[in-house]
Amino acid sequence: MKNLKLALVAAIISASCTNDDTKTVVVNEEEVITTVRIILDGGGETIILESRDLDGDGPNAPIITPVSGGALIAGTTYTGSVRFLNELVKPAEDITVEVEEEGDNHQVFYQLPSSVGTISYDDLDINDKPIGLNFTLVTNATAATGNLMVT
Repeated sequence: MKNLKLALVAAIISASCTNDDTKTVVVNEEEVITTVRIILDGGGETIILESRDLDGDGPNAPIITPVSGGALIAGTTYTGSVRFLNELVKPAEDITVEVEEEGDNHQVFYQLPSSVGTISYDDLDINDKPIGLNFTLVTNATAATGNLMVT
């Protein structure tokens, strides 16, 4: 009888001491982004650049076009922003708001040849890390050519 009581106490103790270290994993649903639009305001005009890829990983390459405005002007400061759209649905869905809300999970990276100018971030997430939805682009005083890469 003494062994039975001891066995019951041991069973109760071991049942109440489960190792439940599982953490709840929050699944961040990936969004479809077909279009990236860069808007630059400065030098008296608005320049809009766009990359559209409606077939995603399909065989067709993205279409990269200047939508409006001319070339960047040397010695000019531009206020920039980027928009992300899903144009596979009607009306097109603006994904930018979700990227901003989940800013601590996202960052937009810009690459610009130093001969053209510099880019600085104008927005931060809750951890004071750059998001990149808003930025400043300053062109050098001397005109140069190069490509702006956004990733």
